[in-house]
Amino acid sequence: MAEYAAVLKTVSIFAALGDAERASILRCLGTETKAVPKNGVILRAGEKPAHVGIVLSGTLHIVKDDLDGNRTLIAVVAPGELFAQALCCAGVRESPVTVLAGEDAQIMLLRFDRILHTCPSACPYHQKLIENMLKLVAQKNLYLQNRMDILTVKSIRVKVMRYLGALAAGRGREITVPFNREGLAAYLGAERSALSHELMKMKRDGLIDYRKNKFILR
Repeated sequence: MAEYAAVLKTVSIFAALGDAERASILRCLGTETKAVPKNGVILRAGEKPAHVGIVLSGTLHIVKDDLDGNRTLIAVVAPGELFAQALCCAGVRESPVTVLAGEDAQIMLLRFDRILHTCPSACPYHQKLIENMLKLVAQKNLYLQNRMDILTVKSIRVKVMRYLGALAAGRGREITVPFNREGLAAYLGAERSALSHELMKMKRDGLIDYRKNKFILR
């Protein structure tokens, strides 16, 4: 676990907790660390989520399949980020999405029932953990609302600008996108070739500059 100490310090659910407090509460939460190979499934659509997960290394993809077998990429989860927290808080019996590894990954699973209820030792910082969880769920709802706003737009240029604008909020004009072109096209609900063509036009028009997954808003 020591090798992931730096990542765990960045996890939002542990905000305002010191190293000793974080280590203590991880013991209380009944954590489990797992290695997941690329394309390995962590949570399958239809299953009941029982754990909140933290990505320690690698990336995860949250996807949704329709009845025709078409797959939509909902989100990419990077190291230090959580997944399944909204599903657990909502108490869903069946997950509407599948969570799988976009590349070889290490994850930590936290039992949601132990997050929700204070432990027998009544840790004084468990209340802060619950407050952090509620904040994260609210932020997740805002993220999904922004995603819906993007998907309902027909113009690829507007999709790109809305997406990059949301990423840039509070971070400056230089942005690293957590997708390759195929992943970005899937996230925006656009054809890859059409997206690549529009990105070149936007660069020519002076709206953006980019190299691979690094973008600059002009």
